[in-house]
Amino acid sequence: MSLVILQPAGNKGARSHYADTIKQLVELERVRPHVSSELHNHLLELYPEGAAPIWGVTPGVKNVSQKKWARIQQGDVTLFARDGDVIASGVVTLKTISESLALELWDRDENSQTWQYIYFLDEIRELRIPYKDLNRVVGYAPSYVIQGFNVLDPEKSLLILRHFDLESSVHFPDISEADYQKAVTLPSTDLDVKTEATVRTEQGFLRKYLFGGLKVGTCEICGEVFPVELLVTAHIKKRARCSQEEKLDYKNIVMPMCRFGCDDLYERGIIGIKDGQVIALREKPYTPVVEAKLSELVGKSCSYWNDTSAGYFAWHVSRWK
Repeated sequence: MSLVILQPAGNKGARSHYADTIKQLVELERVRPHVSSELHNHLLELYPEGAAPIWGVTPGVKNVSQKKWARIQQGDVTLFARDGDVIASGVVTLKTISESLALELWDRDENSQTWQYIYFLDEIRELRIPYKDLNRVVGYAPSYVIQGFNVLDPEKSLLILRHFDLESSVHFPDISEADYQKAVTLPSTDLDVKTEATVRTEQGFLRKYLFGGLKVGTCEICGEVFPVELLVTAHIKKRARCSQEEKLDYKNIVMPMCRFGCDDLYERGIIGIKDGQVIALREKPYTPVVEAKLSELVGKSCSYWNDTSAGYFAWHVSRWK
């Protein structure tokens, strides 16, 4: 699951770095000479606009910061803090080690170290979260002050991500298929933190399967292209009615639907898919707006319909017919 990174940005140097490489994006052409061509091409895929927010940490005394940096992965959320507040968040997309890039961006500190343990960010959001509010959520003393770079454990991270709604809908940790299988097969208890962590593991795996690192995707009902945060990972057969074996059949049980009506229309049994095409499942009278929407959708093709997934679509149709 995603972890939370606490990143102080209050001293003179950190304020300067924040202004130069977070508030002001770094052109990827400036990065190119300092990274491999493979990494640069990946950056261009992640940042088609050609610029990205970048942060880095020094090795630290006895490499303590490097060891913390090693725990960072895609989908982790960085909280920048200064003057008693968390001022911004950003989501990690990838990381690299490059002394030459760090020197290009930030030079060296007073101990002749440079910020060579680098990570790239996305979804920068300005925030105003007082330390006391963060401390209350995590269980720290009210007087606790964020003073050093740190990566929180999964339980504390989940508490923060859940309370402040900071988790990305675009970038996710590298969740393996084995992790997904474990999350699906674990028995659920009520609303404890561990159960929520397994649910997020499942959701993160499915969203990464459908969208990868893309920022846009296509709704399989209306065929329109949307930012991925406006698309849901929809179960073709209602998840609560799926057997464990069916949940594990993730390549055939989920597909993207938009939040602009298609997911609701499908979830509420107003539309379905039969023989690869959208059909209306009810003959109830609707308002003119809904009737117009249905007239647009009925007859559209769905590429997720195939011989294997057809049974899941048929379950949905039979449920509402």
